[in-house]
Amino acid sequence: MAKLLFPDNTVLINFAIINRIDLLERVTNGRGQWCATVASECAGSARVPGLEALAKVPDIFGAPWYPETGAERLDVQSLRLELAQPGDRSDQHLGEAETLAIIMRRSVDGFFVTDDGEATRLARKNNVMVVSTWDLMRVAARTSLVDHDTLWGYLLTLRSEKRGSPRLVTDRPSFDRWLT
Repeated sequence: MAKLLFPDNTVLINFAIINRIDLLERVTNGRGQWCATVASECAGSARVPGLEALAKVPDIFGAPWYPETGAERLDVQSLRLELAQPGDRSDQHLGEAETLAIIMRRSVDGFFVTDDGEATRLARKNNVMVVSTWDLMRVAARTSLVDHDTLWGYLLTLRSEKRGSPRLVTDRPSFDRWLT
């Protein structure tokens, strides 16, 4: 069964904003996984007012994965440099790089779960399948984990927080078409 690998906090924060870490748990259904850097980022984000629900994520994802071999560690550095911009901290993009290195070196059957455009670009460049917050939300709706009206409310909340929305969804009719 394919893993859902979370290379950063973007999607996790979205579920925390709508206070639905329980929905994240149900959608991932025991398949969620993360690396050590993302686990650490999540712990830090859980201390931010309004994101306290993130403290429950370790119970869902369990022990984080670490780069174990020299080849994985070299890949992490190379991939991080590919994402880095001048002035970035040395730990920026580390979660994305760790996750991609592990997926590629271990031939993990899984999806890279992010809303970050540059991370998506790099994953796809390396033939890694990517899903977003909205892909998970659509699965939740299609499997009756959340009804369409409630999901519309989540979209409005996340949009008001500048957290994005599905591509081409501008109003309720386009949202309803997107769900089908």
